[in-house]
Amino acid sequence: MSNRINVMWFVPLPLVMLTEQVPGATVIKAARNPSSDAQFEALVAGEVDAVVTAMDNVIGWNRRPGPQDFRVVAQVERTTPLTLVGAPDRKSVADLRGANLLVDAVDNGFVIALRAMLHEAGVDEIGYRLTPAGGVTERYEALLAGRGDATLLGQPFATQAAEAGLIQIASVQQAYPAFPGQGIVMRMGHPARERVGEWLCELERARRQVQDPDSLRPTDEGVAVLIAHRRLLGLPGGEDTHSDIVDTSLLETFLRKNQ
Repeated sequence: MSNRINVMWFVPLPLVMLTEQVPGATVIKAARNPSSDAQFEALVAGEVDAVVTAMDNVIGWNRRPGPQDFRVVAQVERTTPLTLVGAPDRKSVADLRGANLLVDAVDNGFVIALRAMLHEAGVDEIGYRLTPAGGVTERYEALLAGRGDATLLGQPFATQAAEAGLIQIASVQQAYPAFPGQGIVMRMGHPARERVGEWLCELERARRQVQDPDSLRPTDEGVAVLIAHRRLLGLPGGEDTHSDIVDTSLLETFLRKNQ
């Protein structure tokens, strides 16, 4: 059986650099993707075996026409540091009333956390505009070019934006400490299931090698935050359960063998 898999991500995983040094390790054909919609389309078409993405995407993708067997099979970041960055005249979340917000997708992903922050600040959904602008690199460039008023940025883009004179308005992690980072997502009916499972095992070995205290298991608290945000906003997925979003059976097989 081939030990090659195709993966799409926004940025490479640090753990992958460790696994690539091991003889016989899974060979990753990786591609940087411009947006989560590109990830969805590639998974549906069978062009990739797995993607590294915002865990909330599973909730949205499972409600689109087509296959509905998307699951988070591992969590590779406890959290993804996200800063809401805006133009100099946007100094608070409440100041985003009437703003044009640059997002990856309008109905899934990190945008749901942003919409929850706006809701809690009293800015309802008719009080701003969401404009798809792609992944973090694309959103950063669009914000600098003045094509929007604010967006969520990770590092190093948030710091670079501040150095360029933009305002750091708020932090997703400060607002929601349990907010989960990116996960590995695949279709559970995909024929590469076993190969992805072996890759997860390699990532878990690498995690133990560097004594990373964070498990690859998605946290119950993080998944609960994703569901709670959708319930708050009255969006589909607000009644989902943990098993609707997560399937750790591939990872658990390895963990049982190595107890």
